[in-house]
Amino acid sequence: MVDRGISHAHFSRMGPKLTRDHALFLDLDGTLLEFAPTAEEVAVPTGLGAMLRGLAAQRDGALAILSGRSLAQIDAVTADPFPAGAEHGFVLRDAAGRIHHPVRQTANRAAWRAALEAAAAAHPGVRIEAKSASLVAHYRASPEAGPALGAMIGAMIAEAPEVERLAANMAWEIRPRGAGKGRALEWFMARPPFAGRVPVFVGDDVTDEEAIAAAAALGGHGLHVHRDFDGTPAAVLAWLGSALAPGRV
Repeated sequence: MVDRGISHAHFSRMGPKLTRDHALFLDLDGTLLEFAPTAEEVAVPTGLGAMLRGLAAQRDGALAILSGRSLAQIDAVTADPFPAGAEHGFVLRDAAGRIHHPVRQTANRAAWRAALEAAAAAHPGVRIEAKSASLVAHYRASPEAGPALGAMIGAMIAEAPEVERLAANMAWEIRPRGAGKGRALEWFMARPPFAGRVPVFVGDDVTDEEAIAAAAALGGHGLHVHRDFDGTPAAVLAWLGSALAPGRV
């Protein structure tokens, strides 16, 4: 991963002023990080880990990462093991570091994985990612393959009502029903140090909409990088960094 410094320049659109009473929930790719062809190629802003630690300390640890990445991938970006909803909420790590699996079934089935790998072989640039509970077909490097992959996955899971096809940013994901970032946010908000605070979630993708709605339903703020900022992670980072300035909180 490449380091890239955080700019604190002024942006015309910013989120609400953060206080110690807010519980922060943050997506990674497209929100704190610019997209890259693969998860390993992202440029991690210099100072991101320190900023996250500062924001967490301000609110007694009430900061969680909600991401489609695995826990190991999240920790590689943040440097510290923050509370996290990994794999879109299928793997949860609480503030004490305990791991929870809210949904026990998996969509990572051998036959489906083999079919996706075969499809990827026919479309150079398509990459298949197997997670503990889901399968993802990434087509960022081969955008023309997206519609065919989506149709293939839809047909493949048509007789499996216990799973769903999720459209992500330049990817299709097959995952079990019953979890997601919205439920992950609700799960954290029922537990310390998040309970009793006002949730603030920031995301950029269709996979983040349920967490945006969940934060708003709990009396907080569900923010979208493109609707509420200027569409760039730099704007989100500047807003978050401003909360650490003397006199802001």
